[in-house]
Amino acid sequence: MYSFAQRNDMRVIDEPLFGHFLRQTGVDRPSREEVLASMPWKHEEVLSAWENESGHLFLKHMGNHLEGWPEEDFDEHRQVILVRNPRSVLRSYQEHVALPTALDLCYAHQMRWVERCQSKGIPICVVDSDYLLEKPEPQLRALCEFLGLPWDAKMLQWQPGARSEDGVWAKYWYQKVHASSGWEKRPKAHSLSESQPLSDGLMDVLQEVQPIFERLQAKAIQ
Repeated sequence: MYSFAQRNDMRVIDEPLFGHFLRQTGVDRPSREEVLASMPWKHEEVLSAWENESGHLFLKHMGNHLEGWPEEDFDEHRQVILVRNPRSVLRSYQEHVALPTALDLCYAHQMRWVERCQSKGIPICVVDSDYLLEKPEPQLRALCEFLGLPWDAKMLQWQPGARSEDGVWAKYWYQKVHASSGWEKRPKAHSLSESQPLSDGLMDVLQEVQPIFERLQAKAIQ
């Protein structure tokens, strides 16, 4: 999201279905009350945030936010699925959610969305976050090509700190990106994820989602 926010031809919206998701599922999040108090959640109100939009629009969603939402609303969009090693996702969630579930990680939602788009001929691209961290410019160039956008080198850097587009949940989740200034060179992310053990309580969840992640990863741009 931060990369696309650097483009002059792009507007970004951060997780516009989050309010809907919280009401639909009843799950707990650190920002739950703030989100419910500040975000629209009714169908027509949410859609009004991007209907009649001129220019390019980047909507950042979590896959599970589509729970109970009419899927056809996005049939005219180009779809990008960002996947991340579940070991890393579980560690991130554990900082705010004591016992993350498969619903929280939403790999099954992502897989269903990929299969739906493929069956309907809807353009879709899968990006692996580890590949993106290791080789940001080639990955972003390939993504721009898929989207039919000219390459813009400004996507590689941004000013540290919060952005106006951030959702009210940013103070709980975005500390690392707020401290960053772009796609700095990183170590091999896959190796780091594999070398750090998980607590026993999360192994069942990992075993449930790992095969789905591997199927998604196999579809990612190289």
